[in-house]
Amino acid sequence: MSLQNGFTILRHDQQKIILGKLKGKKGIAYYRKGSFSNELIWQNRKFLFPSPKKKVTTGVWIFRSVQNDVKDYLENRRIREKEKLPVNYWNAKNRSFRGKITATDVDHAYWRIAYLEEIIKPKTYQKGLLLKDKALRLASLANLASHKEYIIIKDGEMTNKTIELKFDPILQKVYNNIRYICYEHMMIMAKMLGEDFICYKTDCIYYRDTPANRDMIQTYLDTVSLEWKQLIEPDKPILNEEEKEIN
Repeated sequence: MSLQNGFTILRHDQQKIILGKLKGKKGIAYYRKGSFSNELIWQNRKFLFPSPKKKVTTGVWIFRSVQNDVKDYLENRRIREKEKLPVNYWNAKNRSFRGKITATDVDHAYWRIAYLEEIIKPKTYQKGLLLKDKALRLASLANLASHKEYIIIKDGEMTNKTIELKFDPILQKVYNNIRYICYEHMMIMAKMLGEDFICYKTDCIYYRDTPANRDMIQTYLDTVSLEWKQLIEPDKPILNEEEKEIN
């Protein structure tokens, strides 16, 4: 089942009222509890009830704003999926590097890339940067490709059955492309560093600390309009078991 519609944001305490209206009504509805909000899908409408504990009520607008921006972005546009690249990548020769390490971290990488690729509009981008909880920005993008499990409500009564609702695969391509563009930049910098490259983890690249290497990486990121910060004495990156299997 595919879900592409927009949604209505209501207060958390209103979900009891809405669920009450389902009592005795024929038909199917879907309900789930989420990290930022609970969701109800009923009569082709989606309702969000932001969690008061998370204090994100004023930030939930970002989900709708991103969806609307992506809808405009997709108009009269064919989406080609970019090459799949790993989220973490190591230089096999430098897994036990013992010299001085530095790291350059790309600030709000996925959010910035979505803006640079014109997937989200300048207003959404700027307002999103003002949110205190950056997880909301990430969640609003990941929401494009999320597969969510909902409890089925039949004739107004909660059942013990669930269903997975999937978003349009085109939206999943959009989200994946944001991620792969990030990793593509990481791979380019890895090749630039050569033997001095140690690893990258999502949006942070680790390498042998020299003035020339720092300048090269920082200049590259400036050239592609990505914002960054240089980490002071970063912890040595650890190769976990999953990454060993990948690499």
